[in-house]
Amino acid sequence: SSRRASGTPNPVRQSRPRPLGMVAVAAGGPSRPPEKIEDFLWNIHQVLTAQPGPLPVDELKETYAKQLGHKCSVERFLVVGEGGLGATLKRIPHIVSLSSSGGATTVKATLPADTTRSQLIEADAAYRKELFKKN
Repeated sequence: SSRRASGTPNPVRQSRPRPLGMVAVAAGGPSRPPEKIEDFLWNIHQVLTAQPGPLPVDELKETYAKQLGHKCSVERFLVVGEGGLGATLKRIPHIVSLSSSGGATTVKATLPADTTRSQLIEADAAYRKELFKKN
């Protein structure tokens, strides 16, 4: 207990230092919402590689929120048009792969599960460079 020499409680409490939050936590603990597109893409990769198999597209946002502890704000980083989430995810084929079977669309990570954050950022930069060349 923190008491002064006089025996009265010390009004200033000692606080423990707070750990810095990580953008994505592979173990599934809460994390801070992403601030940059690269952080968001890494989070999507982490969520998808933690799944036992392809995930139905309509379960992605809920699974993301459960695993990372914050809302999946796709629209903050990517334009979500009339085609919905599936059409939006088709624009990041270097990060996610979509497939359809029996009317259901599923999504899985394009890159291997052991991809590092820096490798994902390199893949994203290469993809953007290719898009730039095409336009």
